[in-house]
Amino acid sequence: MKKKGSNPILKFTIIIILIAVAGFLIFYTIDNPGFWKNKFSSIFDGDESGETIASPDDTGEGQSGNTAGEGSVTLEDIDEDGTGDSAEAGADYEEGSEDSSSSPSIWQKIIDFFRRNENSEAGEESYPGKLELNFYFSSLEEEKKLVSEKRTIIAGSSETAVRNAVTELLKGPEKSYHFPVVPAGTELIDAETNKNIAEIDLSQEFLNESLDSRILDEYIIYSIVNTLTEIPEIEGVIFYIEGIRIKVYGNIDLSIPAIRNKEYLEEQ
Repeated sequence: MKKKGSNPILKFTIIIILIAVAGFLIFYTIDNPGFWKNKFSSIFDGDESGETIASPDDTGEGQSGNTAGEGSVTLEDIDEDGTGDSAEAGADYEEGSEDSSSSPSIWQKIIDFFRRNENSEAGEESYPGKLELNFYFSSLEEEKKLVSEKRTIIAGSSETAVRNAVTELLKGPEKSYHFPVVPAGTELIDAETNKNIAEIDLSQEFLNESLDSRILDEYIIYSIVNTLTEIPEIEGVIFYIEGIRIKVYGNIDLSIPAIRNKEYLEEQ
């Protein structure tokens, strides 16, 4: 006769139960890191305590003496005038214990992770996909002012907006009575944003082709800065030439981020 096999449903049920128990133990251990340590220490408490008693040095002062010595060194390091006391150390210890006991569980960490991702995605989605900005050039009619032309660029993020704004500015003006002030041949190598600061990396032509004129130096810088500060969140600009930061351009100090200068803007 053939031996009757075991019920497959029973096998499946047992496997499911074992997986559930294993999963529970894993997550419980993550939430309670000292669980297994405490269990084993209670079993081998006699052996561990024996090792602890045998560990002090031959002076016979005991473990508590060593602990006190270590504590006194710490207090001297923190408070050189010797005014620190054990009560303060105890308060710090209790505070540290409270902080460690109130640390978030694995479930809370998982929830926080997804919340951060949702907030990040929401922030990216909230940034406008397109921006209408004023782009600044020079004009014969306004000798000491920069004149503007409105254009729309693709955005989606502040960094993308900065990159596209510089690219658009380098194309020059559209109106025949407006003139570009950025040196001819200048190309954008890279553009990044750091908090509220735009960092733009331009080609060597930005230096080589610039004219040695005080007013033009200021026109060049503030044509770029006033255009980029039209972008929401951008408050200043740092300039690089082929990866090297420049801190002076003509008579303009660029050691700190250049900010918007309304002196060169036409009155609206």
